[in-house]
Amino acid sequence: MIHPIKYLIDSDTFIQAKSLHYRFSFCESFWEWILLAHQAEIIGTIDKVKKEILRGDDELKVWVNTTPPTSFFYAESYDIAVMKNYAHVMAWSVAHQQYNLTAKAVFADHDRADAFLIATASVYGQIIVSHEASAPASQKSIKIPDTAKAFGVKTITLYELLSRHAHGNFDFKH
Repeated sequence: MIHPIKYLIDSDTFIQAKSLHYRFSFCESFWEWILLAHQAEIIGTIDKVKKEILRGDDELKVWVNTTPPTSFFYAESYDIAVMKNYAHVMAWSVAHQQYNLTAKAVFADHDRADAFLIATASVYGQIIVSHEASAPASQKSIKIPDTAKAFGVKTITLYELLSRHAHGNFDFKH
């Protein structure tokens, strides 16, 4: 059930975590914190994020396949309210003439999670966790923070999330 989850994490946040500061061999506590935060109904994500991660062939793929409970990944494509809102997100992207056709095609790719994250967060009042920076004048890329803002969805970075819900040693805090 996704309704009580407060934050949805995007794919790149997971990928950057395993590749940079929170590598599995270096910082197991971070990945344990992820699970504790989910158990406390603070964080989760959607199936499209899982599918993006599973395209890789690394420790993150193994972790996604073996560690989080199935409730960690919400099946957004089976949610009628989310899918209706997804149509609105797509219409918004098409209506914005500043974006070139490639940017619109990438954003509309049904295998990419960004638009589904925004649609889900908009329906359920959630915050998206992403390291993606706003670029409102961009023509070549539709950014999560810019689209999210158009739909009343807040975005924060992983570091902001950790400041709110983790002690310095990754002990979970409410």
